Amino acid sequence: MALMTASLALALAAGAADTPVTLHGVGELGIGMSLETLRRRFGASAEYEPDPESDCSYWESRDLPGVAMMVVGGRLVRIDIDDGRYRTRSGAGVGMSEREIRAIYGAQMRVEPHPYTAPEGNYLVLQARDEPFGMIFETDNGRAISFRVGYWDNVQWIEG
Repeated sequence: MALMTASLALALAAGAADTPVTLHGVGELGIGMSLETLRRRFGASAEYEPDPESDCSYWESRDLPGVAMMVVGGRLVRIDIDDGRYRTRSGAGVGMSEREIRAIYGAQMRVEPHPYTAPEGNYLVLQARDEPFGMIFETDNGRAISFRVGYWDNVQWIEG
């Protein structure tokens, strides 16, 4: 029984990683979902208690390894990814070089120095034109180490 449960969890994780990441979410995990939906559909649990000043907390799910879900005001506002199995719809992901990611997104992506790790680290920033969504890749020594998608205001939060 334990082996069957472990196999199912691995299959779910592999399936989720095969689903492309968009500015709006990962598969059925969508920006704007309620905390109750995250708990019910994804078995999400709190990584730590909410910050009382910002009402911000991070949640995770065993079904989505390498994915952290930022919840503010009871809603999913941002998804942080540090697992190289996840790729954007355009094919960018953790582990790729800055050059590869910039080649994918072209002029719509700008480069900014990372607030803490520059000059070794950068932000590769993409803001949606007609929607309040965006994406930021964090890099170190020319390679993507994580990326985040969601509501533009929350994607810009440095501390998460």
